[in-house]
Amino acid sequence: MKTRLIITAAVLIIAATAALLLPRPESPPPGPTSPTAQPPTAGGAVSGFVAPTLIAIAKAAASKAGLDPGGIRSVGSVEGLRLIQQGNVPDVYASVDIELLPDIKRTNPRQVFVIGRFNLSITCLKPLRDVADLLSRRQALADPHKAPIGYRALAAAWLLKKQGAADITPLYEELGVRYAETPRGVNITTPIALKNTPRVVVAPNLDGAWAQLETGGADCIFAYTPFLINKGVKIGEKLGETALWVAYRARASFGEVYVYSLKQPLSFAEDPPYEIYVIFVDAAGNVVKTLRVGHFEAFAASYTERGDRVLEAMKSLDLASFGFTK
Repeated sequence: MKTRLIITAAVLIIAATAALLLPRPESPPPGPTSPTAQPPTAGGAVSGFVAPTLIAIAKAAASKAGLDPGGIRSVGSVEGLRLIQQGNVPDVYASVDIELLPDIKRTNPRQVFVIGRFNLSITCLKPLRDVADLLSRRQALADPHKAPIGYRALAAAWLLKKQGAADITPLYEELGVRYAETPRGVNITTPIALKNTPRVVVAPNLDGAWAQLETGGADCIFAYTPFLINKGVKIGEKLGETALWVAYRARASFGEVYVYSLKQPLSFAEDPPYEIYVIFVDAAGNVVKTLRVGHFEAFAASYTERGDRVLEAMKSLDLASFGFTK
């Protein structure tokens, strides 16, 4: 009798253990009425490496194409190009610098769309009496190795000097930037590591430079007209005009600002009448890239079918409302 009880108990223990070890049936996936189910966005999400200036137009195009623009990232054009060259390929790429188009074409995009031209401006928290005032204002400079606006600002500084306005190149020479004039223009060498100085704070891109202006970390920045539109800046009263710029009082989300819309050749609406080369060097001082600075012209490239749809939608937008001209 005792033996029978022991055997029975053993059988029960084995059965219970087996029940614990057997795989349990999976719960059915959440259905359409389940609160955890997420309905897909029509057309799916789109990824993008897009210059800060082009975020508004890229997202508008994605939305018009029926795509979720949430994957579109604000990335400096040079940094975005580098990511693609490293194998991180998005649906769409957009740059404000036409000089980068040959590099992008070497990454084999499916399509390229040239968006249009635009102008350069200076935006400050307080009004400028003249260009020399910039020497006493803290500048926010987007890193030239990551964002074209950075090396454009360096080029504009030299052009201001060449125009006989004022020499603000010392602001950037304090960062380690070197200007070497040539018979036809200038070679601007920019080191890979730029550290803040009392007169210049270095930002990762134009969004970062704008944030410095917004928080009072900087007094002035160079910025593109489409970027200001993208940031919701409302141009107001015209304050005056010189041979270099047209000055406006404007309203940003954080308060009053002053916008100086630069004239040719400072605006870069056309190719400058000088040969301006930017030379990028690494930590060891080796040249990694050289490019000639020409006119401002933005473009976009697609790498997937979704990217194609964004570009097709972009072509049908009112480009002038985003600050572009043909």
